[in-house]
Amino acid sequence: MWTSIFLNITISIIIIYLGHQLWEYLRDKYSTKKTIDLVASQTQKYKQMLEEIQFGESSKTGQTQIENTDTNMEDELASFIDTI
Repeated sequence: MWTSIFLNITISIIIIYLGHQLWEYLRDKYSTKKTIDLVASQTQKYKQMLEEIQFGESSKTGQTQIENTDTNMEDELASFIDTI
């Protein structure tokens, strides 16, 4: 009885190990590796933000968006007051 349990556990572990090795082989052989350079991408974004701040591009577009939002809110408030 104990030998059959031990044999069953051993065979199960061997099957799991072989399946895992097969999976690793197929993954390494047939997939492309993706590497993401987090430092360079963040540095590039930071430089772009600094350029926008220095040249004032973002302040112009940001001010226009704020004015449009204010106008929309005023129109909504006026229509709400009219309905009351």
